[in-house]
Amino acid sequence: MKRFQIALTLTNSILFFLMSAFLLIDFVDTAQSADEALDESNFRILGLFIGDCASRDVYSKLGPGIPFKGDAKADVTRACYISDKDETLILFSFENSQCAGVRLLSQKKKFYKWHFCETSPLVSKHLTTPSGIKLGISKIRLKAILGAPHSESEENLEYVYEWKLESGTAETQRDSKDPRNTTADLAKTVKATILAKFSDTKLISFDVSKSMQ
Repeated sequence: MKRFQIALTLTNSILFFLMSAFLLIDFVDTAQSADEALDESNFRILGLFIGDCASRDVYSKLGPGIPFKGDAKADVTRACYISDKDETLILFSFENSQCAGVRLLSQKKKFYKWHFCETSPLVSKHLTTPSGIKLGISKIRLKAILGAPHSESEENLEYVYEWKLESGTAETQRDSKDPRNTTADLAKTVKATILAKFSDTKLISFDVSKSMQ
């Protein structure tokens, strides 16, 4: 009986150790994912790179837009375009004329200022990032592209990333082209947020924002 109790105690100790090890590995993996740079292909749409393009690049690509003020920050302006084929809307956010974010919506009237949007033949439900993200894909597909989200509900996935860029990298060199940037080509901290909304298991809104400090 005594030997059985010793064996049982030893077994429980081993199981506890293994469970703790698995939890620690999972915690480290999660912490590392938040500090890893998100692939650039997730920030490209219509050949425009969020965080690098300017409002003039958007207007050149999609045509003259009607800029209007954002709701959150006084120095943020927006421009949007709607499809001439379906209900798709794409919304760009500019901070000091630089592309700071983009949102894809499957139903234009879900955006309360959709009447400010210009029509463009380049906008449709088929718009896709080089990584394969587009309206209509499932949660499973989006997770396969971006990995595990930082928060999840039945209708939403949220990804929050922050990573360091050393001086001399391609992104800091792109940032140095802005004459207003007095810290050009120095090490930067990149912050990115992705919000994805679903309805009937399909992606209906994809919102990306990115900043460099």
